[in-house]
Amino acid sequence: MHKMLLAVGKGSGSFEVWTADISSSKFDKACLYDAHDCVVTGLAWAFDGCCLYSCGQENCVRAWVLHGSALCEVSIPSNTPGLRSSNDLPNVFVSCLGVAASPGNIALAMVRNVDGDSLDPMYEGRLQKAVVEFLWIGGQQKDILSPSSSDFTSEAFLGFSANELNCWESDILWYLTKYENLDNPLVVWDIVAALLAFKQSAPKYMDRILVKWLSVTFLGSYKGLSIGEVLKCIPENFSKITSRQLHLLNIICRRVILSDVKAEEINCKVNLGGSAAAKAEHLTLWIELLFSSEKELRERLVGFSLATFINRFSDSTTTFSRPGFWYPVGVEQMELWIALNHDRVRDQLKVLASEVRKHERRLQSSEYGVEEQCIYCSESVTFDSPEVAHCHCSNSTDETVQIYQMARCAVSMQVCPAIPLWFCKCCCRRASKLPPETLFTLPGYPLDFKSLTESSVKEIPSKPLCPFCGIPLQRLQPDFLLSPSPV
Repeated sequence: MHKMLLAVGKGSGSFEVWTADISSSKFDKACLYDAHDCVVTGLAWAFDGCCLYSCGQENCVRAWVLHGSALCEVSIPSNTPGLRSSNDLPNVFVSCLGVAASPGNIALAMVRNVDGDSLDPMYEGRLQKAVVEFLWIGGQQKDILSPSSSDFTSEAFLGFSANELNCWESDILWYLTKYENLDNPLVVWDIVAALLAFKQSAPKYMDRILVKWLSVTFLGSYKGLSIGEVLKCIPENFSKITSRQLHLLNIICRRVILSDVKAEEINCKVNLGGSAAAKAEHLTLWIELLFSSEKELRERLVGFSLATFINRFSDSTTTFSRPGFWYPVGVEQMELWIALNHDRVRDQLKVLASEVRKHERRLQSSEYGVEEQCIYCSESVTFDSPEVAHCHCSNSTDETVQIYQMARCAVSMQVCPAIPLWFCKCCCRRASKLPPETLFTLPGYPLDFKSLTESSVKEIPSKPLCPFCGIPLQRLQPDFLLSPSPV
């Protein structure tokens, strides 16, 4: 029997909790709570139905914990993992219009109505009608009878109690594990924000959380190893790791650990082999881990693309670009990438590349073998990096040489047009083609790419996703079309 809880707010200030039997479509009223003095304007379940947050028109937000079949009111955590933010608006909130929990249930968003008479009519009063306030709820107590135990001391972490620290740790680890499910989209901004805040205020605590997650996810269990030992052991198991787990690892590496390093600098280090020294010595292991993870994903993308190309060329009746189906682009660039990394790629890719060369004549005469040209001067461009391309354009008038750097597509490795279609907010790579959906569902490195391409449905992707981060790609817009402030 599958049951779910439904909370319904009322104009009297109370809310009802109903139990819904999904199989029989029956609803039973469980309880009624007089929670607010005015209209209930928002209700939000969190932590898989363990907690309920309610807000009312009287500008009050309350937290409730499910205990058995009843709800018990608890306080909302007051401690924050980082420095408190400030704004230039006075405390002129008059009511709460709604409440929602973040995707990872780490933060609570509340829409507050602003008293316009208390604002400057020439400035704030003309722009500010309502604001969104965020509260951290990662340390929310979810069991009122049995407080959790922890080996932390509250003095070490800016006033946090041991129970709050344990709640934060368990919540972050729980939702990082849940995101490994492909049905859950990779929307992890709240977890990233929380880890960044702990990185600033309690870096050792953040390391402890990440060590536990990395150990369980990539090594099978938590063995009490140090962060350095864990980072060195992980790459050995990448072939057995799902693409989703690699994507999540890349996001944590870039947005949390390497947040102070520009994405372009990281990409250059990855391109050079990942062994270059980072800005800080302790980041070297993380950069090498990121390099290994992205190399693993690139090998999967290249292997799947080459196998699809070979299968289609082997079938003379197959049209290269059938409408509605995904087809590989940039086969020549992928072959060159394998040649440049001949000593560092798996043998299966070398075999696929050798089979591609058997179709070299047909490759040159098809859409797969289009010669690359500079987007500025139309001269030929050589392939020496999967990230960027360079062209030395000579000026016929004054005989000067202008060096242009062009981004390569993250999927095809071809030179992107002047205005690429897609852009990844995490790794800052650009893409003019989309990767196959199969790349995001791989349980590990395939033993045979050919059989994989024969059995998988090669339809065009339904969502534009980054092949290295797994998050939705964004449309690249000129700067003058972007708003100077978020809306």
